[in-house]
Amino acid sequence: MNNSFTAEHSNDTQQTPAWSLTVLLTGAACAVLRFGDVWSWWTLLWAPLLATAVGFMVHEWRVLARNHWRMRIIEWLLLTVAHLGCVAAVALILGL
Repeated sequence: MNNSFTAEHSNDTQQTPAWSLTVLLTGAACAVLRFGDVWSWWTLLWAPLLATAVGFMVHEWRVLARNHWRMRIIEWLLLTVAHLGCVAAVALILGL
């Protein structure tokens, strides 16, 4: 009998979402956008930061869905801050 599926499933449920790195990356991208120019050589810094932050957001949403939406309250607050920061960064890029 092959128990590899059970082992893989139990490893997936052990992983919990942690939004702190996403908040850090989004904050760094917003700081670069705030203190630098949007369409200059600063693009080489904020574009990868923002792309990495969005990638981490996608990963954390997948982990959150696997955990049946269970997180501590601080993680929910970090989730909100990360998404607001991402919206602010996109607004700065678009000039809104």
